[in-house]
Amino acid sequence: MKKKFAIGSVFLLTYIGFLIATLPATMLLNQVKTPKNLSVSGVSGSIWHTHVERMVIGKTSIQKIEAQLSFWSLLTLKPKLSVAFGDPFIAGPEGEFELVLSQEQAQINNLKLLVKANEIAQQLVLPLPMSAQGDVELTVSSAVIDLQKNNQCIAAKGSAVWSKASVITLEQNIKLGDFSADLSCEKGTVALIVSPKNDLGLTFSAYMQNKGKISGNGFLKPTAKFPKVLNDILPFLGKKDSQGRYRLFF
Repeated sequence: MKKKFAIGSVFLLTYIGFLIATLPATMLLNQVKTPKNLSVSGVSGSIWHTHVERMVIGKTSIQKIEAQLSFWSLLTLKPKLSVAFGDPFIAGPEGEFELVLSQEQAQINNLKLLVKANEIAQQLVLPLPMSAQGDVELTVSSAVIDLQKNNQCIAAKGSAVWSKASVITLEQNIKLGDFSADLSCEKGTVALIVSPKNDLGLTFSAYMQNKGKISGNGFLKPTAKFPKVLNDILPFLGKKDSQGRYRLFF
């Protein structure tokens, strides 16, 4: 009798596992309440391997998302997802990362993100119409988010690089050199601090709140390497202070 019960239990667990593995991802997604600024389309596959054709977060569109769930991670009660996204033939960010979830935290590991600099520039309030050239590369070795404290950033370590930066404005292609920034956590928010070692004399810090709101502040103090053609833009930034700096913020 016990043997029959054991066989029946194994069969039942196997059947339940099969149902979960083949459960359409769209059915699960319908049970999840998504933020107002997030829309998802073209969901297919199962919870083990989910495909999302397009996801829009605010003004950012992410194409062709592939997510794979590790079965063994479920045994530790910390589901692990391997995520890749982007299409080189369609505008939008490209990248990959690993997401580990628990009841208390969400941990992002080995994030590699490539995004066109102009996609970032078009979301900023700029003094003159301009388009940015080149790519911005973001790498994050690890980041931990506290799910029980309003998604506060606990710890993060990463960097961003905009190599051979340039912008097109005033009918000219203006070379800006290289920019780099360090990513960390400050008072529960994600912080991106631009290195002051750049040709523009730019010091800037950007912060992302837990609801996706982005703010930033800093200064521009033209150096000897400051492109002369950009001097015509400086009056649009306001008056410089006693230290010769122009205030920047958004």
